[in-house]
Amino acid sequence: MLRKSEKTESKSNIKSNKSNKYMTDINGLEKMSFNEVETKLKGQVIDQLKAEFPGIENKKSFGLLVDAVVNNIKNKDIQISDNRQA
Repeated sequence: MLRKSEKTESKSNIKSNKSNKYMTDINGLEKMSFNEVETKLKGQVIDQLKAEFPGIENKKSFGLLVDAVVNNIKNKDIQISDNRQA
């Protein structure tokens, strides 16, 4: 009976390791430093703003808008993390 539970536990560990590896391969965040993640996020925000509002990158306040959106995304991520831990 003990051997069966060990096998089951071993299978579940292998399964979770595979899913964690899959998610890491998909998003690649664990391989990136904090600065790289922030740069990637900022690039995605810039690309999205340019796609939705053509010519907006030429405005004086474009940098402030990008910083505000990135800050808002970070704050929401922190709130979600705090809610998960509670």
